[in-house]
Formats: sequence, structure tokens, C-alpha cells
Amino acid sequence: MIITITGKPCSGKGAVTAYLVEKYGFEKFSAGDIFRKIAAERGVDVLELNRINDTSIDHLLDSEIARVGTENLGKKMIFDSRTAWHFVPESFKVFIDVQPEEQARRLLGSGRNTEKIDISTEEAISSLAERWELENKRYMAIYGFDNRDKANYDLVVDNTNLTIEETGKVIYEAYLKHIEK
Repeated sequence: MIITITGKPCSGKGAVTAYLVEKYGFEKFSAGDIFRKIAAERGVDVLELNRINDTSIDHLLDSEIARVGTENLGKKMIFDSRTAWHFVPESFKVFIDVQPEEQARRLLGSGRNTEKIDISTEEAISSLAERWELENKRYMAIYGFDNRDKANYDLVVDNTNLTIEETGKVIYEAYLKHIEK
């Protein structure tokens, strides 16, 4: 069964996905990797790419998510994506939450070259909040759903004070219970 993981920017989606892939042998699909690559190709950071509001990027990514999800329904796979929970409805849907100060700390320590990281904590909090808001406004306009609505998910994990391993174990244990049903 497929796991779809979404959450706030810098909530640890990618790191938790990598942990689950390594520890439990899942295959991985990362929409964020594709989005960051598009931003780099355009010479902008991910916040600026969100500000551009080019919905063709969303349609491209989401049609690819739907295709890959449909083709791999019986496989042990994880989607690290803001929208995969919607486009792979048969999946185990996970939302990772994190408090703003921790989001900023993670961003500033990430070393990412696709986001501005030479900024203050307050600027990072503001930038991440703006990015989250822009993404959700765009998804509401295009698809009519709100990623912030936690009723969309089978599991919500606040990993502000959890390690990647702890978060991964919580997700995997809940996943096992879910597939037993």
C-alpha cells in the first residue's frame, strides 16, 4: 500500500520519507525534488516560484502523481508531496505538522540552495508562512481542497519535538495498523 506524506514546509517530509525508504524498503516519489529542480532551472527559489503562480507546474506534477500512484497501487511506495493524498486516494494519508520556530530552524540549517537561508529566524518564519499560504490558496483555486484541513488525513504527527526516527516509527506503526484493517 502507498503512503502519501504531506505537511508544512520544513516539517521533515523528505527526511522522514528517506528514513522509511531506508529502514522499511519503500520506493520513493518526491514532488518537492521536482519542484525545486524547476525553481533552480528558472533561477528562482521555491518561494518565488510559488509567487509566480504558474498552475501548469501543478497540473504537470499532479498528473504525474496520479499516473504513478495508479500504476503502483500494489507496491510499497511513499509519495513525498503536498497533493498526493488527494491524487492517490487509496493511500495511507499522513500530515506532518511542526511549529514555526522549528520550521525556521530547520530551514536555516538545511543548506538548501533553492531557498534563501541567509536570513533571520523571523524572516524565515515569515517566508515559510507565506509559502504555505500561497500553496494552499493555489490548491483551493485549482482543485478546491485545503491541505491545512487535518480531516483529510489518516494520521497527523506533530514532529516539532520528535527525531526523524521517532516520526518514522510513529508513521510506520500507524501504517501497519491501517493495512491490517
